[in-house]
Amino acid sequence: MKNRIKLLLVSLFVLIIAVGCANNNDGNDSASNGGGDKPVVAIHGDTINSHEVEDAICVVNSRFEQGWRMVFRASVEDAVTGESIDDAEVKVVLEDGQEFEMEYGDHGSDDVETMLYTIAWSIPDDYPTGSLEYKYVATVDGEEYEFEPFDVDLSKMTIIEGS
Repeated sequence: MKNRIKLLLVSLFVLIIAVGCANNNDGNDSASNGGGDKPVVAIHGDTINSHEVEDAICVVNSRFEQGWRMVFRASVEDAVTGESIDDAEVKVVLEDGQEFEMEYGDHGSDDVETMLYTIAWSIPDDYPTGSLEYKYVATVDGEEYEFEPFDVDLSKMTIIEGS
């Protein structure tokens, strides 16, 4: 009986050590950052009127007239550290299949530096009206990440008839 208890206690001790070693979290495993040394990527984005839209310069907007110039903006960050990822390959993809490569640069005022990925798009005068779905696709360290706006009609980008 004593030998069985000894064997049971030794087995339990070995099991505890094995489980403890398997759960050792040194900050470099998938439990802490989603995949080893790869960052956990967060993409945020919006759309604004360009500087060419009179009385609405750089205003966040989801309604654009045919013929207007608008800007897609996105940020790509390491979600764990909050640091910007400035070497991602970022593009915006429209539901009609058009893709636009975005460029990283300063888009803040003189006193506030905001680094964003952006691309301007001049909406053709004859572009179909209605909602226009789009997404941002960022490639970081060979992995692709996507951001899509809310799937709510009032939030969707909409092309309206030009004036």
